[in-house]
Amino acid sequence: MSDSDDLLGKADAFLKRYRPSGTAAQGDVPVLTEIIAEPAATPAQPSSSAPAQRGSTGSELLELEQRLKQSILDAIGPHIAKFVEEPLRARLDAHLQRALTALSAQVKTDIETMIRDAVARAVELEIARAREQSRGT
Repeated sequence: MSDSDDLLGKADAFLKRYRPSGTAAQGDVPVLTEIIAEPAATPAQPSSSAPAQRGSTGSELLELEQRLKQSILDAIGPHIAKFVEEPLRARLDAHLQRALTALSAQVKTDIETMIRDAVARAVELEIARAREQSRGT
């Protein structure tokens, strides 16, 4: 128990070192319940120049926004490209491999079918020729 009291005492002493002492120092910092007088209002500018300043400020802000966007994109562009490119390449490779495997199987089936049809036609032609030769002799 004495260790925790000692620790709290040291922490309190540390905080007191940086805490202002006396009421004069505490009065310098306003709190939310106090009303603070606003500084003297600046004279109003003529209404004709106010829209022009707002417009130029708005265009300056838009230009600043565009430059900021571009500089951010330029800075992170290579990193994003690398970050996106590698997984995309891996996925594309996997998709292409599956597509090529399916295509290869389909082409193999089609070629086998074409060969069977060609052999069947050749056999039929030979059988028909052999029959005609046997009838003719």
